[in-house]
Amino acid sequence: MNPRDAFASALDMLRANRMRSFLTVLGVVIGVAIVILLTSMGESARTYVANLVQSVGFGANVLVIHPGKMDPPIEASRLTYQDALEVRRRVPGVVDVMPVMLGTVKARYGQKSRMTNVWGVTPNYPGLIGYRTRQGAFFDEADNHRRKKVCVLGEKVATALFGRLSPVGERIRLGSKKFLIVGVMEQKGEMVGFDIDDVIFLPVTTASDLLDTTRLLEIVAWTSDPDAVGQVKQGIRDVLLSRHKREDDFHFHTQGEVMSVLGKVTSALTTFVAAIAAISLVVGSIGIMNIMLVSVAERTREIGIRKAIGARRKDIFVQFLTEALLISFLGGLMGIAFGAGLSVAVLSLINLPVRVTGWAVVAAVIASGIVGIVSGVYPAMRAASLDPVHALRYE
Repeated sequence: MNPRDAFASALDMLRANRMRSFLTVLGVVIGVAIVILLTSMGESARTYVANLVQSVGFGANVLVIHPGKMDPPIEASRLTYQDALEVRRRVPGVVDVMPVMLGTVKARYGQKSRMTNVWGVTPNYPGLIGYRTRQGAFFDEADNHRRKKVCVLGEKVATALFGRLSPVGERIRLGSKKFLIVGVMEQKGEMVGFDIDDVIFLPVTTASDLLDTTRLLEIVAWTSDPDAVGQVKQGIRDVLLSRHKREDDFHFHTQGEVMSVLGKVTSALTTFVAAIAAISLVVGSIGIMNIMLVSVAERTREIGIRKAIGARRKDIFVQFLTEALLISFLGGLMGIAFGAGLSVAVLSLINLPVRVTGWAVVAAVIASGIVGIVSGVYPAMRAASLDPVHALRYE
């Protein structure tokens, strides 16, 4: 029997038993769909984080210095604005730095008030992370140097306190002090779970006075060359150790490290997915083998007739193995289609970029082939080994 005849015969059998064939492949469909869905979610999450980090200017040439020896820090921050200035001045390869100070304050304007976050930053903040003002302008270096009481509002703060009116030129009270509003930032949305629109930006020196602290949340440093990050990191470490009396009370994060952690999470998820998929595929394989054995029993007289008119053991074997492979591959294709559709629906619902990975599709096809071979070999051998005399007498 040539492959074309074997395929046509297998197709005829599937058409003759549509419902039974569909129920048989259901285990394969579920296993393959799970692989496609969860690998797509993992890849989409990785792509989302990478795009998010890149969109805020944190590329491969960025180092983030955090206080403490670990996350979260077990001691109060000792990073200061002066540390940031010394890093920029003394470390070769550092082209810019951005100190960040964080606090919470009640903002009041007339009868309206709002608890919100205060970020103390330097004037280079908008340019470094690609964040622009919608109204007015960001404060400048003179404002930071003179510790001027000026501020820039995030979109939500501006709307909560002023509605549709322009707040530029107005004064609001932050805590017990009055501040002049010089600008309103464009709408940015959430960033890693933090609402960046619900923020008031101050010069870092002014924020230090308002919050009565010199402690920074972090220092972000940009290098001239991504390949020099390791060398720059050591230079920053030397400067900070000299300023902190040789105490290693800080640590670094880079985009590479963030993506490495995400990669480990994705790998763990992939392993988990593989285990679930393997169970589903084993169940599917048992189902296919069982239905093929039933098919052999139902078609015993047919096998006897075919052997009596000259069919070889090889022909019978190929026929039944082809049927098992066809059932398995159909299950794989249905699983790929179902998993891809489900991935698009789920990822669109949670606002993640849709990524159906090619390797998962290839793996699904290969797994379907393996399932077909494993589940079809024994029934095909059993069919091929039937004695034609006994098969013709079978009722």
